[in-house]
Amino acid sequence: MAKPSKTPAQQQRNKYMASVRARGASGHNLWFVSPPLDPAELSLTLCSDLEFETFLYLEGSPDLPSVDYAPLRLQEAAAGPNPRHFATATTLDGTRLDIELRPEATQPSIAGRRMINLAVLTAAKTRIESWRAIVPAINRCRSHTLNPVIFRCRQLLQDSGERTVLDISRELASENTALVVGALATMLRTRELQSDVDHQLWGPQTRVWERGHG
Repeated sequence: MAKPSKTPAQQQRNKYMASVRARGASGHNLWFVSPPLDPAELSLTLCSDLEFETFLYLEGSPDLPSVDYAPLRLQEAAAGPNPRHFATATTLDGTRLDIELRPEATQPSIAGRRMINLAVLTAAKTRIESWRAIVPAINRCRSHTLNPVIFRCRQLLQDSGERTVLDISRELASENTALVVGALATMLRTRELQSDVDHQLWGPQTRVWERGHG
């Protein structure tokens, strides 16, 4: 008996899954994450590797100090290439954006909306891998008071300009190294600092500097 032909929707689904597999990703994995600037109890469930990559991409977007995942939390789980209202975000100049995950989209973003597709995520591979490490570095310090360490990091960078994470850890040797790293990671996430993690993987040699002084 001949196999029934696939519907256009099934063909589109297969094409999408082939694109995902070509990236070494899965369209079925579940990720449970804690956005580092949200209260600890507000965890987020992501329904695929692409959603996890999108989360990391947004956490690392240097022009977005605020990312609100409420739209995603309010949606029922949706698999596959369906457009998703992923988040709302605020840029450094106060512009509010709707963030949509549209893996197969080819059209550019329009005013008030930023679309994330496979091409965007592929181009941001280094950022995504960097923030795969930066987010846990922040979350590991949630139970600690980081403000005194952040204050010392801020003073050091004001006095000496661009430094590596390793340099700062050595200068602040009296502080726990994990707290220094967590403080710098937090300052990156609040966009107080800038860094080279879009182009070089996060690590001891990551360079950081005050926003506007790079």
